[in-house]
Amino acid sequence: MDFKPPEPDARLIDTPQLACCLGLLQADCEPADILDTTTRNWLQATKNDPDERERLMALATDVIRAFKRDEFKDAKSVTEIVYLAPVLERDEFRYLIKEFYSGLDQSGLLDVHQLKGLAHLVQGAPSGYLDADDLVKILDLLSTRLRDTHQQSTEHFYQLMAAVCHVLDAMADAEIKDLDREKIHEPLSSYLDELKGSSDPFLAHQASYAYQALLHVPDDETMWQATLRRTGKVIRGMSGLVCAMKNLDVDRLIEGFMNIRLGLSGASKLIEMIRKSYYGVTQLTESAECLKEGISSCRKYAWYPALRGADVFIQDGQFAEFRKLICGAPCRRDAAFQMGVCQRLGDIAVGSKWDSEVREGAIAFLGEIYRNDTAWGHEITVKQLALNILMQLSSQSGGEIQAARTLVQELQNDGGDKKQALYRTCRESGLRSHPLKVALPAMASPSLLDRVQERLDVEGQIRHLRRQRLREQTKSVYIQPQAIANLQARDDTRFPLMEKVEHFLESDRKVFLLLGESGAGKSTFNRELERHLWEAYKKGGVIPLHISLPTIDKPEHDMIAKQLRKAEFTEPQIRELKLHRTFTLICDGYDESPQIRNIYTSNRLNQPGEWNAKMIISCRSEYVGADYRDRFQPGDRNSRADPALLREAVITPFSMDQIQEYIAQYVSVHRPLWSADEYKDALDLIPSLKELVTNPFLMSLSLEVLPRMVDHDLSVTHITRVA
Repeated sequence: MDFKPPEPDARLIDTPQLACCLGLLQADCEPADILDTTTRNWLQATKNDPDERERLMALATDVIRAFKRDEFKDAKSVTEIVYLAPVLERDEFRYLIKEFYSGLDQSGLLDVHQLKGLAHLVQGAPSGYLDADDLVKILDLLSTRLRDTHQQSTEHFYQLMAAVCHVLDAMADAEIKDLDREKIHEPLSSYLDELKGSSDPFLAHQASYAYQALLHVPDDETMWQATLRRTGKVIRGMSGLVCAMKNLDVDRLIEGFMNIRLGLSGASKLIEMIRKSYYGVTQLTESAECLKEGISSCRKYAWYPALRGADVFIQDGQFAEFRKLICGAPCRRDAAFQMGVCQRLGDIAVGSKWDSEVREGAIAFLGEIYRNDTAWGHEITVKQLALNILMQLSSQSGGEIQAARTLVQELQNDGGDKKQALYRTCRESGLRSHPLKVALPAMASPSLLDRVQERLDVEGQIRHLRRQRLREQTKSVYIQPQAIANLQARDDTRFPLMEKVEHFLESDRKVFLLLGESGAGKSTFNRELERHLWEAYKKGGVIPLHISLPTIDKPEHDMIAKQLRKAEFTEPQIRELKLHRTFTLICDGYDESPQIRNIYTSNRLNQPGEWNAKMIISCRSEYVGADYRDRFQPGDRNSRADPALLREAVITPFSMDQIQEYIAQYVSVHRPLWSADEYKDALDLIPSLKELVTNPFLMSLSLEVLPRMVDHDLSVTHITRVA
């Protein structure tokens, strides 16, 4: 599947994309060798972005909740859940298992969609997500359904058999023991034994496969209880037992019993396990004819663990290893093994996760099994199945399937008379549709994910705004400004401005008026304050919103909504924010805005049903008059002016220490021609400049211009604010 990583907070294309994102994030190690550069970069960035990780996980949770709310679980919604299930948290995964189980248990007719969903979940369950009790309960339900499905369609029967096989595989892999013999093991075993004689070769194979899987899930009898029960007829005839014991290798018999416990422990030990299973189990009773009737009922064959090993390679996407195992397995000539191989090759040929080369290779492998009697034998049922699957593939659409059409045409005249007669028989008897793992049905439009993403994702848009504003904050020279309490305060009462603003934000006051002469650093401080608040922002917290008042049309009315629209918030999102969130407004440039009203009161901030916000507002000192507080003083909830709700501060000029710190930062950031010492020497040579550079804006201009004045005699240079 092609994977295109999403941008942070961007809308996801579909549920498979979401599943891929979560799967990559959950991987224990980064699969760098199979990821392209774009995906690797996305993975690294997202691992370092807790907000984006939380958003993706929340989307998955919301999809599950949407699925839960839907009373009717159709094939398309089940498809979404199948994609998402393997990357869910354990509790959410177990909820889905229970949901599908209940749907099957409570439905009168077989719900094939939920059956497929349950089978997929069991097959792809992460380690530790399913308990033994879960699997036993599911197997009990499915075996009951299987025995009660006589009058239902062949497709339903196939799907039930496939689900039973998946559950038994999972139980064998988990080495689950002590399955209730009388309630589950014996009834299911007997029924599968009957199905093995079916005239439908595919159904017979599925029954044989399930039967072998069941043998790997021991019941609650002890080994010797089973021996006595199964060989009781022989034991009663003592002479027969003695005869048998003389011809039977006891060690091999014990090995055979021990192999009842055999489980698939991993692909690395697979070949050795198959070798022991094949040479141990298949010969367990060959030399003891009188015990054959009793013990053959629990006889296990090498082809089952061999196919389970093949499944491991298929799940890991290792087609070359899969083929090597198939061709090298001691049981490769076993008809049951070959039928299982044909089925898996058909699944690969239609599997969207495989590339074209592998899918065409699977089709060619099917043709080889059909054609090459020397390597694969002459078993008619195997040849029929291989040819039937090829014909089924040739009837489907897709570029890779063209290889099947071409191969089917070639096989028409392939081989001798017997092979051509077999071909005609398969063609004339009509196409028998086997349940290949064809691509899952298309997801609904809108899908569950689409419906989830259509909700008011206010927090996602806030994160987008946060990321955008922080990205715009370029590295620059910044000196923490000092301030005094008001225009009348003495210069020796300075305090750090940021600390005073932080105290204001923690208080009950509503407006902080920031004054200062032109170029004093008000806008620079506002941007730094915004950066500080965005970096500290947590989900659901107070939202910092920087508003450049000169850029807002009529900011005296609804200025918050106007600024949010500029940031691409939707009207429903704006309504949601107005009703449920709190803001810190950083309003810059009051003196540059063509209005003289009190924007706190005109915007009805903190009034019932209105925006909940605190406001920091900056203005040039020379702009205000004697009664300036009336233009900034907030009112209480009854619109009465309350002086206690207003706090103000005036930015003071740079001190000498601040000037020296500014020069050091400037040299470090901008790498000018001059060093910090050269700038300090120049300031000492131009006394009139020292007064000017107490203003941050003029300081910046001076440091930029001074290196260009190397041909001037700085000691006689006179600089004023005008010149």
